[in-house]
Amino acid sequence: MKKQNLAQAIRRSLLMGAISGVFIQDAAMAQQGDDVEEQATITVTGSRIRTTDLEGPKPITVITREDIELSGFQTAADILRTTTFNSFGSFNERSGSSGGQAALVNMRGLGASRTAVLVNGRRLPGSALFGTSAANLNSLPIAAIERVDILQGGASSIYGADAIAGVINIILRDDYEGAEIQLGAARPRREGGDEENGSFVVGGSSDRGNYVFAAEFFRRDIVFDRDRDYSRVIVREPGGPFGNQTGISVGGNTGFTTNYSEAFAVGECQTTDSGGLYAGVFTQPFGIPGDGCGFGYADVSGLSGDTNRFNTFLNANYELNDEHALYFQNTVAKIQSFGRYAPAIGAITIDANAPLNDRGEDFILFHRFVGHGPRQENFVENDIDNVIGLNGVLFNSSVNYDAYFRSFTSNIQNIGNTYIDRAAMFAAILDGSYDFINPASPENAAAVAATAHTTSRDLRTRYNEAAMNFDGYGWDIFAGSIGWAVGAEWSSEDYQDEYDALREASGVIGSAGNSAAGGRERISVFGEVSVPLLDTLDMQLAARYDDYSDFGSEVSPSLSFRWQPLDNLLVRASYTEGFKAPNLTSLFSAQAESFNNVQDILQCNAQGIAPENCPVFQVRTLSGGNPDLNAELSEGFDVGVVWEPIDNLTLKVDYFETDLDDAISTISNATLLNLELQGLALPSGTSIIRGAPNGNVPGRILQINTGNANVSELNVSGMDVSIGYRLDTDSMGSFSASLQYSKLFDYIFTSLPAPLGTPSDLLNAAWTPDDRATLNGNWTYGNHTVSINSYWVDGFNNLAGNSNPGIASFVNHNLSYIYRAPWDADITVGVRNLLDRDPSIDPNANWQGNPFEPTLYDVFGRTPFVNYKQRF
Repeated sequence: MKKQNLAQAIRRSLLMGAISGVFIQDAAMAQQGDDVEEQATITVTGSRIRTTDLEGPKPITVITREDIELSGFQTAADILRTTTFNSFGSFNERSGSSGGQAALVNMRGLGASRTAVLVNGRRLPGSALFGTSAANLNSLPIAAIERVDILQGGASSIYGADAIAGVINIILRDDYEGAEIQLGAARPRREGGDEENGSFVVGGSSDRGNYVFAAEFFRRDIVFDRDRDYSRVIVREPGGPFGNQTGISVGGNTGFTTNYSEAFAVGECQTTDSGGLYAGVFTQPFGIPGDGCGFGYADVSGLSGDTNRFNTFLNANYELNDEHALYFQNTVAKIQSFGRYAPAIGAITIDANAPLNDRGEDFILFHRFVGHGPRQENFVENDIDNVIGLNGVLFNSSVNYDAYFRSFTSNIQNIGNTYIDRAAMFAAILDGSYDFINPASPENAAAVAATAHTTSRDLRTRYNEAAMNFDGYGWDIFAGSIGWAVGAEWSSEDYQDEYDALREASGVIGSAGNSAAGGRERISVFGEVSVPLLDTLDMQLAARYDDYSDFGSEVSPSLSFRWQPLDNLLVRASYTEGFKAPNLTSLFSAQAESFNNVQDILQCNAQGIAPENCPVFQVRTLSGGNPDLNAELSEGFDVGVVWEPIDNLTLKVDYFETDLDDAISTISNATLLNLELQGLALPSGTSIIRGAPNGNVPGRILQINTGNANVSELNVSGMDVSIGYRLDTDSMGSFSASLQYSKLFDYIFTSLPAPLGTPSDLLNAAWTPDDRATLNGNWTYGNHTVSINSYWVDGFNNLAGNSNPGIASFVNHNLSYIYRAPWDADITVGVRNLLDRDPSIDPNANWQGNPFEPTLYDVFGRTPFVNYKQRF
């Protein structure tokens, strides 16, 4: 583990010293208490020991079934991305992405693959779309969710790898009796994003068992960039620099001399308003003197994608006898999605002898293949998750047990249309059959058909798991009985991501990708104890050992305290160590060949050649998976209080720190050469291969092997504040309100180890806001409930730095009303984004970058919705 800096050490010392002092004072006064009272126990997220305490030593936020229904959202992802713990946003449904219409959750900005997603306390395997441990939340039906527990800190000692940033535990319904049908729709006031949804839930029970079955569909239309003012084509200065426009790229039909000293428009470059294909002529493409023919890609591309999803869920339980029960859980998801990019763009060298080259010399053409049409990505995902298990009690009900086997499969097919066969296109330009000046002319149709390429990608994940857990209480010491839990797990995972051969060989213009395949097995054992040191003070110790077949083993310990000196006051603190297993793609993705420009300063220095005169040349580079990767390691610390000063008013304040070491990053050729120049060891799995030396002069570089390596560090600290209040009256009904606020103090990233790496505080810049808040208010009067939910993201500096205009804060209000009709129905109407707020925009953005960050903000605008639920 890395050494903590002085500020962190002081903060930890002061906080832990103050708490320890209080603990010692209380210990001197305490008397040994009675044993644990016999009362109902529950399993709380963050511990495997069943307990009567709802507030444990780690902070947890609970989203109830009622909260879900009042939110107006129809996906688990939409609900979770509004929480304050989703600090910098998460990957969401977007158009034209290789991630399809998947939705992830990314707590504290530490990465979606470092946030563990559980279903009923069991890990949801990662999506095959990403080849990581990041789970696709869209594979779960919202109609089947009973509640969502958000553990706001690391828990690798309990749940294993990936639980570094926190844990999302989705609890599915298991005790519903009756039947209900729900239908709903939402219609944004702007173009695109129309929604329809529906669900059917039925449940029943007998003397020996019960079941719940749910089926759900959800559909959302694509939103195009052209249908939003902030993402459409904006020409701020006709004929001016490219950098002053938005939604327009250099790649319409722009030529460059081979040394990039001059730029010029190719062809007439008529605008679409004049019946042409392009956005017009602008100056200084890529900052190079001259003119260029621009293309308005935002007139064609999608902002968010089209989604059709169908899910089912079955939860069945059967009591074999008074002590043992059999259970079965099945979840099925079929997700079809569609996204759109602008037509492919390629940089093509036009030979001086090409028929349409009237310049008499070679030149480089940035060409948009508008004749082929927009690129379209279609995904079909099929997921099946089965869990069968046995649970109950042993030894006269003194020990609880749970044993289960799980089988999860995910198969995804991705088809991409209107891409370009690179070799065929080069040949067609050289022989004159492809007209790059008039690409959409009817005479060009045959060449377009001959050079078009349909891409394919097949992804598969197979995950099997078997586990057995035991927990109970015993061994009376100090102030009561020790709670304990032990268990073991075995899992096997196989992953495959296969691209079509032409794309993998870099033979496709407009798309690229490397196939990957790999597998691993894991064996884990874990234990946890809760020791009542005093009547008011509990200590929890936990440790977990994970052994992976492909990279080794790690041990994750944790230590937590829960002190309740008063009935209305709780103090808690915990320290945990965790790890993140390397993703299978990082380990096993296929090697890709490229030829990159480098400068061999080491050789030049030995030859007495100044760095500025050191020649640039191309070297063969192989990059891909690195089987020598180690686990990413973390330390986590948090301390907090829970106080109820008056009845029904609860205040929670929690401080947290997470330090991540050996984070995996992609290593560039320049970085490897710089490490070699300074005499430092290269990261494991990378190398620079040279020929034989000539005396003291190093040999010529023959090949560089690069890829992923454990080289980065990330340090995050902050504070969560939560306030909740409920008031029940006889004449005015019930009122409730809650405020959740999260503040980040540090977000420090070091990309390389010393001495090359320099810590950079990325907080409050580059789409990393340091403050987020949610405010929820509900009023229930008889059969009527009104709810308003507000979400706030603070403003921050833009990418250009502190001296330029910053990015404004964003607030979104959702209003809903539920009428509980006497015929056993619920009618819900409401409006999402009540004030029709646009995303916060970077005032300095142009065609070189996005003017806003879609992971942080709502892109649908004001959206009225209605839902009808009928119970039977």
